[in-house]
Amino acid sequence: MNVMSPSAVLWMCFAASLFAVHPAMAQDSTQSGEQSIREIVIGPDDSLTIAAVNCDEISKSWRVSTSGELSLPLVGTLKAAGMTVKELESAVAERLKKYVIDPQVNIFVTELRSEPVMITGAVDKPGVYQIAGDKTLFECILKAGGPKSAGLTVSVRRSATWGPIGIPGVKEYKDDGYDFVEIDLNEVMSARGDKANLRIEPNDLISVSPAPPPRYVQIAGEVNRPGSVELVTQDSVSLLRVLATAGGTTAIANLKQAMIIHVNGDGSQASAPVFVDLTRIMNGKAMDLSLRAGDVVVVTRNGLKSLLAAATAAAMNSGVSSAILILAKF
Repeated sequence: MNVMSPSAVLWMCFAASLFAVHPAMAQDSTQSGEQSIREIVIGPDDSLTIAAVNCDEISKSWRVSTSGELSLPLVGTLKAAGMTVKELESAVAERLKKYVIDPQVNIFVTELRSEPVMITGAVDKPGVYQIAGDKTLFECILKAGGPKSAGLTVSVRRSATWGPIGIPGVKEYKDDGYDFVEIDLNEVMSARGDKANLRIEPNDLISVSPAPPPRYVQIAGEVNRPGSVELVTQDSVSLLRVLATAGGTTAIANLKQAMIIHVNGDGSQASAPVFVDLTRIMNGKAMDLSLRAGDVVVVTRNGLKSLLAAATAAAMNSGVSSAILILAKF
């Protein structure tokens, strides 16, 4: 019958307490497997907890130094940064062989501080997040709560020391020691393909573009539905389309002298009004015009048509004599 030494019993209790205190680690182990935990790469400022049989001197929590070194009693100083958990366990156990027969060492990463990724822009919870093991661009955006009031693109900026970002078909830019790509956000959030599955490296900067402010072309005057036409994805819209959106012109519109004014964002008028002949455009005798955000179309009133309309209304309400009296006043 084999009897455990008091030290071994204490070690087992200590290891069990780690999972009691850190249930998330136990869950990660169940979901991803023990192998993925052992393959986490240790970095500067990470916190580790060591459980070693028959070696109480090192069986406690330690922090890797900013320079990436880990100094332990009996073991000495190790360059821990860059090692996986499994590699560090083997290195510590190897040095303990001078003092312990068949040393058994388990190391747990209790706090990752060396794999930060900054996620900014139009996400629900922007900030700095620690990544453990392989994480995709899609997973990182979800970690920040997902897009919120987002635009069309997401960019990834990475230190050139990691080498090219290397997404097939995506142009890559270089800027002062960094590589930079801009990707379609919808493709990333589909959770499929090279863009969604781009592996994120420590110290990457992920930025989700915000939705652009609304841009409008205004139409007023003698149209059936005065108002605004929003430019959602396009940069311009045709004059005829704006007229169609406004329900066309009224019966008393002056089609030969519509006015187009451009208004700046601060409300000031950018230039003198431009007058256009809508009749020629609608008959295909002149090119349709392209309007951009800030343009205001004013369809003026035709004086004679307005007069005839008033006379017709008066005749219908009060008889022909009243209409003649109105005409006589002009």
